[in-house]
Amino acid sequence: MKKVQTTIDILMVLILLLLMAYSLIGEDVHEVLGIGMFAVFLVHQIIHRKWWAALFRGKYSTVRVLDTIVIILLAVFMILQPISGILMSKHILTGVTISGAASTLRAVHMTSAYWCFILMSFHLGLHVRSMVKRLKTHINKSSAAVISALLILIALYGVYAFIDRGVGDYMIMNVMFAYFDFNEPRVLFLLDYATIVVLIAQIGYRIQSGLLAVNRKGDNEDE
Repeated sequence: MKKVQTTIDILMVLILLLLMAYSLIGEDVHEVLGIGMFAVFLVHQIIHRKWWAALFRGKYSTVRVLDTIVIILLAVFMILQPISGILMSKHILTGVTISGAASTLRAVHMTSAYWCFILMSFHLGLHVRSMVKRLKTHINKSSAAVISALLILIALYGVYAFIDRGVGDYMIMNVMFAYFDFNEPRVLFLLDYATIVVLIAQIGYRIQSGLLAVNRKGDNEDE
């Protein structure tokens, strides 16, 4: 089951990367992938249904609070995104579109998409700890240092890509239309957004690490 969960998580990130390309992959393909994304999201929720059932149970540490906030926000935007997309569909589900509301729906859809992208990347960073631990048991310290340095370099470029692509402006609705350079190779666009995933995931991972360290220090002081 763990492998299935990991596969679904990776699949969601890959589909989301393609969805961010929008016009570069074609509007009809974008709509098909959007439907697929929502289907995978529903499967993801079914697999993690016990998490939702335990939402009001147990003690909430700072790490659990952070994880819960991110998951709930991500779920909200993941629901807003397909609903707004369906209501302004031009190719697949044209029978349920709402006329006269295109600008509002576009704003909701695009803003939700960018928040989903950032929150999913952050969420990914909160759930790679076990993977990192397993990796460290299979490689030596020199290899681990090289990988760590490489991830930092990728994240640094991710800062540039985040600014250059105007991701922050889309998230706060400063820009209401997505702009694409159709002369740019699609692979470069996807690589830029992939580096942003690495950046945000590392931020999530390091914030979680800091909170865990604070919690351990507090526990030690209480003993």
